[in-house]
Amino acid sequence: MSACVVLESDDLASLVTEHLDHTPIVALGRVSQGVRSALRSAIRGSPHLLARAARNAGALTKTQLMGLFALTSAEGDALPRSQYVRLRGPGFYYLYRGAAFEHALAVLGSVNEWEARLRARAAADTLHARWGGSREALVSVASATRSRRPLLLVPR
Repeated sequence: MSACVVLESDDLASLVTEHLDHTPIVALGRVSQGVRSALRSAIRGSPHLLARAARNAGALTKTQLMGLFALTSAEGDALPRSQYVRLRGPGFYYLYRGAAFEHALAVLGSVNEWEARLRARAAADTLHARWGGSREALVSVASATRSRRPLLLVPR
């Protein structure tokens, strides 16, 4: 029996996800389509696994939080966070901890919304690679393509 077959079990994916942080979960999802489906199925059955993975990391940067929960920048800004001065260069960075993860789940509303956001982000990445432009603008374009509204895209 190969490792992929073992990792494609929904029950095993659920058990493994409880004890990992976001980075190994992403890496596991890249093993195969079957493993990615098992991970999504585990999260679909227990949405709290997203917050659990974030808590296992201790703290997430804004970029990591937006990636794991498929949030927009504005939604990330609305969550409770700590602000720190960057060691190199001007500006600040933000760290999110426990309470923010529960709020992020509430923002999502449902696992179906989370999966729809992931699909829209993947479509936006595909459009970005082909046409250029900002990712957030392309997420709205990708959402529009699901609703069958006509689009006019002009390459750079």
